[in-house]
Amino acid sequence: MIYDVAVVGAGPAGSYLSYLLARDGYAVALLDKAEFPRDKVCGGGISSKALELLGFDISPAVERRIIGAYLTYQNRDTIVRDLTGQSGVTVTRKSFDDYLLQTAVSQGARFFPSQRFLSVSAHGEITRIQTSRGRVQARYLAGADGVFSQVRAAVFGKSLVRYAPALEAMVSVDPEVIDRFKNRILLDFGGIARGYGWIFPKRDHLNVGVFSIYGSRDLCAELHTFMQRYDALRSYARIEYKGSAIPIANSRGIYQCKQVLLVGDAAGFAESFYGEGIYFALKSAALAHRALTTSADGQPGEEYARLVASELAPELKYSRLNARLFFPRQKFGFYHMVRSVQVNEHFAELIGGRISHKECFYKTVATSPYWFWSRRYPYVAERF
Repeated sequence: MIYDVAVVGAGPAGSYLSYLLARDGYAVALLDKAEFPRDKVCGGGISSKALELLGFDISPAVERRIIGAYLTYQNRDTIVRDLTGQSGVTVTRKSFDDYLLQTAVSQGARFFPSQRFLSVSAHGEITRIQTSRGRVQARYLAGADGVFSQVRAAVFGKSLVRYAPALEAMVSVDPEVIDRFKNRILLDFGGIARGYGWIFPKRDHLNVGVFSIYGSRDLCAELHTFMQRYDALRSYARIEYKGSAIPIANSRGIYQCKQVLLVGDAAGFAESFYGEGIYFALKSAALAHRALTTSADGQPGEEYARLVASELAPELKYSRLNARLFFPRQKFGFYHMVRSVQVNEHFAELIGGRISHKECFYKTVATSPYWFWSRRYPYVAERF
């Protein structure tokens, strides 16, 4: 059988693209090297704009519905910023990814587990994908196989995407410790040098991690120091550490080549301030779907590149500028920007999808003379 599209990688980008295409009647082969459900390293925070983009209910995969955030600097001074409108959620990637996969399959996508990608070759209008279990043929191939994409390496070489390391811990604690967070996430803007730390409450554990686009000489030590500041993290039944990499830039601005498209982490689509990748994985899948189904000249790859350049790449560019504006002066950033009601509102609108990273950057810069005088959020008594 010759499929319309073969998708390699059943994470959020691959499964969502498969869902959109199959829903519209396209023949889709979705391949992954793993059996599902499978574990995946990720903080597991899903923003409200990502939920809105998905367009269907993911309640069965939700761990917690998040009503707001504790924003702090090294657990010394803390403010509370509650959300308005649709809230975000926390998930485990094991459940979330499997739910997206099953949604794609329910629309008619055919899933091939335990199929490791080996190579790809073009034969006229047909793309042949060689896997560890045989060959799959399709008109187009979408590489959605993560930050260390084998599709990307085979077609574009190994130096296309730059990434920064992140380290997280799954900390099993008593239920009353989780309940102390009151369905709010915690973001510590002094959690790591030139970066931040997070604590995300799940059903039965806390997901804890640190990230900086500038990297770290000793991420393990940075995570340990971060965790030592929190009494909530000192008494636990079990702890499991996992490392990951966040793709922060597509160094050559290349997202497609002839009949091959890259989506999600494989294309280098994660923003630099929080390291959020899920929204951009879903957004790139939506753009790929649009290009594959509406390209008037029969060149969906070129249409996809145009859509990415106009709708996605500027967001990633300005997320890097926001990170470079804030994190080299993170103590100043917390006390004069995060605490500022005016600046804080810009970033809340950004997370909610009401303004872009570009708008957030220029609004923040334009209002800089007023940071010292604007109204500030009061500190709260909570220390964790």
